[in-house]
Amino acid sequence: MQRFLIVLASILAFYSSPAESCSFRIKGGDLIRCGMTKIEVVDKIGNPDRRNWQSLGVNSGNGRGGVSAEAWSYIVRGDIGGEHYVTVLFSGSKVVEIESRQARR
Repeated sequence: MQRFLIVLASILAFYSSPAESCSFRIKGGDLIRCGMTKIEVVDKIGNPDRRNWQSLGVNSGNGRGGVSAEAWSYIVRGDIGGEHYVTVLFSGSKVVEIESRQARR
């Protein structure tokens, strides 16, 4: 399990970009952040516009390796900068990553 977590952390670090973080401030000052549950996210910004699954890691062919994360996509008004495309990634029922970029740019 520890090896799996190290590999997952390495993959996430490798693919991270400046627009990825563990929080996003929505209009009105509320904060979506890593560690929140799905219920807390729905309470803050509602049901997602789209849900899909993303595979992270490499399948070694013997049924091990890699992990799937549920991705919820939104168009929301940020605290600054107007509308943003926001993707919230979950591992299990907890937020593990938040990606955002300004809409119409």
